[in-house]
Amino acid sequence: MLLPLLAALSALGSAYAQVSLVNVTINKTSFVGTYNSTLGVDTFRGISYGTAERFKRTVAPSYDRDNATVVNATAPGVACPQVTVSSSSLTTTNYGEYGFGEDCTFLDIYRPHNTTSTSKLPVMLWIYGGGYIQGASFSYPGTGIVAASSKMELPVITVIINYRLALWGFLGGKEAEDNGALNLGLYDQRDAMTWVQNYIEHFGGDKDKVTVFGQSSGSMSIAYHFLTEDTNLFRAAILESGVSTSVPVLDASASQFVYDALVNLAGCNNSSDTFSCLQTVDESVLADAANSIASDPNSYSARPWAAAIDGEIIPDSPAVLTAQGKIANKPFIVGDVQDEGTVFVQPQALNTTDDYITWLGLDYVGRNAPFITNQTTLTQLERLYPDVEALGSPYGTGNVSFFGEQFKRGASTYGDIHFHAPRRNWLGVAESKGMTAWCYEFAQTLPSVPEWTGVFHASDVFFVFLELPSTSPDFALAEQTVAYWLSFATHLNPNLAALTVGAPLWTQYGALKKSLYMSSNSTKLIVDNFRKEQIDYIQSVADQFLVSPTPTASVTTTSSSMTTATASSTSTCPKGIICMSGHHS
Repeated sequence: MLLPLLAALSALGSAYAQVSLVNVTINKTSFVGTYNSTLGVDTFRGISYGTAERFKRTVAPSYDRDNATVVNATAPGVACPQVTVSSSSLTTTNYGEYGFGEDCTFLDIYRPHNTTSTSKLPVMLWIYGGGYIQGASFSYPGTGIVAASSKMELPVITVIINYRLALWGFLGGKEAEDNGALNLGLYDQRDAMTWVQNYIEHFGGDKDKVTVFGQSSGSMSIAYHFLTEDTNLFRAAILESGVSTSVPVLDASASQFVYDALVNLAGCNNSSDTFSCLQTVDESVLADAANSIASDPNSYSARPWAAAIDGEIIPDSPAVLTAQGKIANKPFIVGDVQDEGTVFVQPQALNTTDDYITWLGLDYVGRNAPFITNQTTLTQLERLYPDVEALGSPYGTGNVSFFGEQFKRGASTYGDIHFHAPRRNWLGVAESKGMTAWCYEFAQTLPSVPEWTGVFHASDVFFVFLELPSTSPDFALAEQTVAYWLSFATHLNPNLAALTVGAPLWTQYGALKKSLYMSSNSTKLIVDNFRKEQIDYIQSVADQFLVSPTPTASVTTTSSSMTTATASSTSTCPKGIICMSGHHS
């Protein structure tokens, strides 16, 4: 029975030095993973935390107590079906290294070698971003974090999960609501956390010391899980670029037009039960329909699939619940990168002030624009974000122009509306509840990326996962970042390992609004008050940014000089980042 595993190991040998087998047993089910003696890390990959059928909640696994079973956990599971944007079909060119499949609810476990079932190590569970349309667990290897945790004597187990995406995980419309199919991707996340509660002790983890961490839509997802005030699935969280009010979350009817379009594209429009029809059509039909919708945001919106109010996992509007302070009282770290807006505004050729105003308003509803119709608000934003390139994002680039002359103005506005202002609001609510919180601003650019990106959305992930060469001048900052994260996950205090890697002490946010400015040249405490007038104003009219219009099939602009780039394989977007397609990463 182990022969297939040995064959798999021979393939692994070319990529990893000194790899051998390790084994963990639950009842009579044995999970066979790999041990990398060079890094001192055990890895168990492709473990199913539930069986996923189309548009249904996962069914949790049961582990046989009578018959011996061996599970090959030496290779990742398939990625969930997702949008490829620039392709007309589901291909292996995008997150497809290990294939795609609808039964995709897998997780990967990384732990220090010699961990036993009695070790009770803290657990870090990662939820990836990707705009709820892309992502896969195998893109985020936890090896570096675990190896660093052993080196810093703060050992942890890292769990990286898959969850369903796009129409498979975030279908909207009345039919989806009536059939219990809203927010399946969020339920997948919760089911994965439940699996960890039930079984991580067999791998040496402590179910009472789980820290969830994620980026962008992964971070927003974590914030949604905070809305269930009595949740006991995690004890702490790290939210990287996203909170519960970063993007609109509406009821199911808001995306009815996307559901109806899907029905037509899938050939189910003549069916008396369109939902059942969608459940049975071939996977390739759904994939082509998904890509058609995602590649036409002018018709179907920039976020055709997103979280929705369902009365359970999101019981009410996140904006309302957050304002009421109805969030779980758990310690957290939250932060943003410096230039959140650059990769989202890049397709827009914003050349004039009229273009900028048009982009902010209803006339440019299909793309990544804030969608503001109140004339007073538009006038105020025009004043608060003046036509001065030196004030725009990427910050610190002076009067250098990128794309249209209004690009930096738009990027600054977008980043504040969707990231910096919601984060500051989230921290304000936490402070009013007496919650324990730390805040950061990540301000280090990556090497060899286009200058226009700045410290772009998701660039901090490369540091969190130690995905920089050890010879890089920025590697010390990556080690400091991981030290903070590990200290927080193990002791609910990010400072435990700070001094060992030359990092300054990080004080709580508190009434003084202290934030950690993170860069290779100078990591230091600052006051979180940059662009105070602008962000205060955005917070005062935040309800205007939390609506989501229904685009028409034909969208025009009032400015003839305004053009739009389209998604393509020749995008200048940083590797692995969704920016040309108009989706949140």
